[in-house]
Amino acid sequence: MSMAAVRDNLAATAEETLKLARQLAADARDTDVPVAELVAQATMLGRLEQRREALIGELRRTTSAGIRRSQPGRPIREVVLEALGELGWPQNARFLEEYLWARQQLQLDSRAFASLRRDELRAWRRSPGARSAYIVPALNPDGTANPRWLTSSAWELPRRVVASTETERLFDLQKIIALRVRGSRGPLGTLLERSVAQILAIEPPPVSASLAATRAWRTHVRAHAAALIEATRSRDDEDRGQIAVRLAGLPEHDRIWGTGSVGQALRATPAQAIERITP
Repeated sequence: MSMAAVRDNLAATAEETLKLARQLAADARDTDVPVAELVAQATMLGRLEQRREALIGELRRTTSAGIRRSQPGRPIREVVLEALGELGWPQNARFLEEYLWARQQLQLDSRAFASLRRDELRAWRRSPGARSAYIVPALNPDGTANPRWLTSSAWELPRRVVASTETERLFDLQKIIALRVRGSRGPLGTLLERSVAQILAIEPPPVSASLAATRAWRTHVRAHAAALIEATRSRDDEDRGQIAVRLAGLPEHDRIWGTGSVGQALRATPAQAIERITP
């Protein structure tokens, strides 16, 4: 489907959604309208929302493909490593997918990160240390891989360790600090607001909020996240440091990729073609 056709379908879907939403609002106030009718209308709105999300996904993939065609030659692994460097801490695949879109308008299916990591492992096994950095999983306290969190092998071991759920909370809070948004909301601003709602349970400013009010909200949530990080870091840094000392004695492969069944599964699973990643 062409970009123009997708945009037309999106416009039609938005108009139909708006019309139905207004009807539902009016009917909800009318006590003569049966509840079953309200439920039916709400169900139809849900289907329209699903259609809208599918069309938005198509627009993202089409836009991303156009950008990749105009900037050929840069491997996806380098793009992901750069993003990890910008964020500075381990990140989950779903957030990296959203960050790459917001930052560069590049669409990378989060489900493809496992294949990318397996490709990295296969490259490491062919020639250990040939690359300056690999996309690797974080490590649990027992040295097993924690594939939920992606890291760079170039990072020091304490930064790659997940000591506890407190560590994961720290990683999430770091997302808010890393998202430096200036000016109007835009893709990065929208990602920040969604992340704050999920991590801090703080609602974003209303759509009608002024730029000054939006900036004040950003300053507040960053300060709040920074305070929570400060309260967590000293204890968590110590825990991760102690675990890293223990893990430092592992063989190089296990220090990078993790020990146990998860690491074995990574080695045994055939890598999917990198073309699975939608540029």
